[in-house]
Amino acid sequence: MKYKFSMLLTLFMLINISCSSSNPVEEIIIPETPTTYMPLKDGNYWNYDVQQVNAGAINSSLGIDHLYVSNDTLISGVTFKKMKTTNNANGFFSRTLKNNGVKISGSSLIATGTFSIPFPGLITPVEINLNNFAFFKDNAPIGTEIGITSGTLQQTVNNYPLDINYTLKAVAQESLPDYTSNNVTYNNVKKTRLLLNLKISTTNSGVTAILLADQTVFTINEYFAKNIGNVYTNTYFHYDINPDIATQFGVPATASETQEEFLTTYLLN
Repeated sequence: MKYKFSMLLTLFMLINISCSSSNPVEEIIIPETPTTYMPLKDGNYWNYDVQQVNAGAINSSLGIDHLYVSNDTLISGVTFKKMKTTNNANGFFSRTLKNNGVKISGSSLIATGTFSIPFPGLITPVEINLNNFAFFKDNAPIGTEIGITSGTLQQTVNNYPLDINYTLKAVAQESLPDYTSNNVTYNNVKKTRLLLNLKISTTNSGVTAILLADQTVFTINEYFAKNIGNVYTNTYFHYDINPDIATQFGVPATASETQEEFLTTYLLN
């Protein structure tokens, strides 16, 4: 019996040694197919008719944004495409990308740079920092957060030192077999939602007061068509603050505005 047990123990040890000395299984990583939802070749351009909407009806045209791919640019040693506009961008989408770098990274569209968002009562716009910010991803499930950036800025208004905290995130929305905008129907459309939250506070003699409670002030819905790019953007701006604070800073206690950007013409090389 002892002999049989010894033989079994020896066999078990040999099997263990054999298994432990075998090569580990290597993980196979399948590269993502590059997205075609915003072709980035020099000279490509998109023209957008930017409309300001009031009470559900188009109120006025803010002008035409001409967004185009200018040239290659190196940012921290990485090649991006430099995005430009021929004038001051009126629409949120063009304003986000103007003078910034954009690149395709697998199934994602990535932006690096900064863009400015004006806010009532502030002396200068809120400068949003984009550092490899993913604003679109091909096959992300609905509700998936695909990009986020946050930061804190300081301004002094009416002798009050303000801390302005912002968070911008991109969230994947639904895929649409077709989508009609500006009387044109596009196929294979994917929607992304951007949410910009702001919180504004001030501290005096060690006491902190909240001027603007943390809230979503911009909700931006962007629609991308395969092999074309962004075909439509809807931006909703809204905030609520304490009426007493609003009076002190000379701004409305609440404000709302809707903006639409319609693709009119485009050129892809």
